[in-house]
Amino acid sequence: MKFTAPKYGFKEFKRNILFNLFIIVQITAVLILMVYSISSVDYVYKFYNPIKDYLQGNGICTELTNYNVEKQVKALDYVDSVYSINRYSDYINDNTHANIYSYDSKLINDYKPLLEKGEWLDKYDTETDGYINAVVSYNPLYVVGGKYTIVSEDAPEMKIRIVGMLCDGAKVLIPYELTSEVVDAQSLYLNYYLKDHFIDNVYDLLFITKDTSDIISGFPGMSFVKFKDGYSQDELEKIYADLGNKLEDVVAVWNLKTERIREASLKSINEQKMMMMPLIVGIIILIIVSVFSMSAISSNKQLKNYGIYTVSGATRKRCIFIQMWNVFYSCVLSVLLAYIVFKLMTVSGIIKSSIVNVGINELLACGAIIVIAIIASAVMPAIIIGRAQAKDMLKEEE
Repeated sequence: MKFTAPKYGFKEFKRNILFNLFIIVQITAVLILMVYSISSVDYVYKFYNPIKDYLQGNGICTELTNYNVEKQVKALDYVDSVYSINRYSDYINDNTHANIYSYDSKLINDYKPLLEKGEWLDKYDTETDGYINAVVSYNPLYVVGGKYTIVSEDAPEMKIRIVGMLCDGAKVLIPYELTSEVVDAQSLYLNYYLKDHFIDNVYDLLFITKDTSDIISGFPGMSFVKFKDGYSQDELEKIYADLGNKLEDVVAVWNLKTERIREASLKSINEQKMMMMPLIVGIIILIIVSVFSMSAISSNKQLKNYGIYTVSGATRKRCIFIQMWNVFYSCVLSVLLAYIVFKLMTVSGIIKSSIVNVGINELLACGAIIVIAIIASAVMPAIIIGRAQAKDMLKEEE
């Protein structure tokens, strides 16, 4: 008689379907908790990673008033590089004011805000058929695919095509007006709500474009000024003072050190990790103990069946594999059930307004949980079946 572990594991799974439902529910709950735990840590990284390169080393976060000032800053001996978000404002029509922020390709690829509809700019060139591709802030009066012309008395007409629309309240990286409220990288992002940008019956729209600083006019807006490496702390203090004196009358803020933002960001990330670590460890312990217990009960209940398999030619190792496949099928259904739960949360809009995100890190963590569960399911059967004689197994439940 030929025994295949997947086949007989499925038979054991069906034979004990009610008992296995408890395992399925437990593993599903563990998977959902793990996704939440990993997402809460990823959420903090989500705002630091896109701009971490601009925060490395020493420098300042500032708001330059024009590109001549940016050139002056770039020409300073101690300045390594300057990254700016181009800012331009004008009107689409009499009752719609447009703020246009241009990100470079790196930021476009590194950070994707929540979209209500359409696609993000990483899928598009800067221009298509003479129209600048843009993602617009949430406004039901505008449509994805719509083409609009921004008319200015002082600049040529600007044609824009909307390829995506942000969710209402999506976080966007834009020049911050209250620098005193900037603590870490996350605080550099602003939640853009429609209700907050409808003032005196005039809509204030936000457009995000890709690499258009050389196409449209405007000014640098928020800039990250990065200093060259190798300066001592005393030299850095002199640099900060010198830069402050040079730019005192031409920048909005000059003393917001990138070192301060970076350290506060990393501190916040580490605090979130430490807060989530006990939960993650608890989840792992829970799944190990649960699977141990369930496998022990299941093995004892099915000991007679394993005795039959043994006298029919199956090795004890094969019997253990049968039990592992039994748990594997429970894990498969748990993954399916967890997927349905997250799908329902997505359709209902619950996930959109939460920090939950089923990404690569979450999937890897869930995969690790499945592997741990399957490996743990072999321990108790190995102990119980391994030390029992076939005749003793057959006597069970007689």
